[in-house]
Amino acid sequence: MLGLRPAGPRGAWPQSPPDPDALAQAFTQRFHVPPAGVWHAPGRLALMGEHTAVSEGVGLYAALPWGVRVALGPAEDGKVQAASPEGPLRARSATASEVSAAVDRAHRDGVLARGTGVRAVVASDLPAHASLGHAAALRTATALALADLGGAPPPEGADADERVALVARPGCAVRVNHKNLRTTVLPFDLAAEDLHLLVADTGSRPRRGLRRAREDELRRAAGILGPLRAVQDLPAALNRMPDAGMARRVEYAVTEVHRLNAAVGLLRADRFGEVGPILSASHLSLRRFDLPTPDVDLAAESASRAGARGVRMSGWRGTAFALVGTDRLERVRDNTERAFADRGPRAPRLRTARAAAGAHRLR
Repeated sequence: MLGLRPAGPRGAWPQSPPDPDALAQAFTQRFHVPPAGVWHAPGRLALMGEHTAVSEGVGLYAALPWGVRVALGPAEDGKVQAASPEGPLRARSATASEVSAAVDRAHRDGVLARGTGVRAVVASDLPAHASLGHAAALRTATALALADLGGAPPPEGADADERVALVARPGCAVRVNHKNLRTTVLPFDLAAEDLHLLVADTGSRPRRGLRRAREDELRRAAGILGPLRAVQDLPAALNRMPDAGMARRVEYAVTEVHRLNAAVGLLRADRFGEVGPILSASHLSLRRFDLPTPDVDLAAESASRAGARGVRMSGWRGTAFALVGTDRLERVRDNTERAFADRGPRAPRLRTARAAAGAHRLR
């Protein structure tokens, strides 16, 4: 793919979640007072539909067992200070910026009294550079902490990722209407079917600006056709597009709506194990978006050849996942690792997951 950025997983992916007591202790050592509490918000896996958000489609997500944890307390000096257990964070760092943004929003919404500062120590077992919702998990954990601190109701979430992090339940998927952010919690009890989600972080990234370009094309198409989720005559809609590129984007967006509706129908019927072919069809259809990246395609194809029930790219970066039965799990993992064996540090990181709980207070 032209402009593909160098691949390979970036940053750490810890094997164990941050211990909440250790996080509270790190807060106390740094700020010389105990925190008001410790909060957790999960990352999320986009199962389908996330690329149609700008065209007001619908997405299907699952919360992950990995996430972000925040020990937080008020600061009388009005300042916002963020740190990791290893030390202070620069104010312009991504983590500190997200914490500050959450505090500003809490001030604007009246959740936190103006002039009240915040101290936070942040740790995570979720890789920050994969398409697994790290930034949203950080915002959500901080927002929930600030709501508790200010005696306010739990936050509703400002985008789809935050909504998923807040409403998710173990053994469930979350359907999100991207137009109004309404959510529906659906059964997705993979344990009952002896299934797993094998998540692969390849680290590969499409060329810079691809997401913005595709979203601009969908906006232009919606300006011509109206809401893409409501298109009934696809061939006629494609004929109205000014060029073949926009026609391909529209074809993906419209057909993804139908695939997602079919998947939701299977979940409602407790037929979780049958969604695999729909996931794989969605993955193949992403080629109309100039996705997936070659490394993601390799991970997906190697998993599929080894017996995965379904595979798909997740998000806009280098993350793939496979729906795999326990009896095929090791075979799929081994086959994926062999496919990357000659690529050195570009080999993906593989973890298994099932749908997990939403954001909550730990201490």
